[in-house]
Amino acid sequence: MTTKDRRITKTKKALQNSLAELVSEKDLHTITIKELTTTADVHRSTFYAHYVDIYELYDEVENMVIHELSELIETNFSLEFSMYYQILFDYVEKNQQFCKMLFSNHITHSFFDRLTSLFKNACLKSWCILLNTTEVSADLDYLAQYHLQGCFGMIRKWSEANFVYPKEKMPHLLSIIDTSLTNIINKELQKKEEHPF
Repeated sequence: MTTKDRRITKTKKALQNSLAELVSEKDLHTITIKELTTTADVHRSTFYAHYVDIYELYDEVENMVIHELSELIETNFSLEFSMYYQILFDYVEKNQQFCKMLFSNHITHSFFDRLTSLFKNACLKSWCILLNTTEVSADLDYLAQYHLQGCFGMIRKWSEANFVYPKEKMPHLLSIIDTSLTNIINKELQKKEEHPF
């Protein structure tokens, strides 16, 4: 990587981090370029050399997080629950500022829609493997939706509390919930097999 590339990367990182800091405190649409560049200690013209507006910068951060989470899920979704969640919570801890921004109440629903779709697909895929079925029933779909909203709620609470709650406990809590749900679903499937009509 050249010196120029490193400088661009550093500048973009400063702007991304500053945006995350500001959005954690106020609505995205209320943030000005002046406020952002002052926080990032970057000249206004430098900002416009890379972005059209703040929304383009926000989209870049959202796309980056979704891409990184997609890769983590694709690589690790088949692991045992607690290990899988450990990897995801390690990512959240390492990217606290971005996650705090994206789980705040100051952004649009686009991130949550994409995050829900991403994790729901992985959740259903994982459950189908564990339950040895290829059928995604309406029941399974609703349970996945319920489970995901609970997971996201826990992460939001962890974020709002500045990640004070021990990270090691979070995967354990979620793996207990996942195991319980899987057992319930498995029992229901067995009932249907025993009494199909």
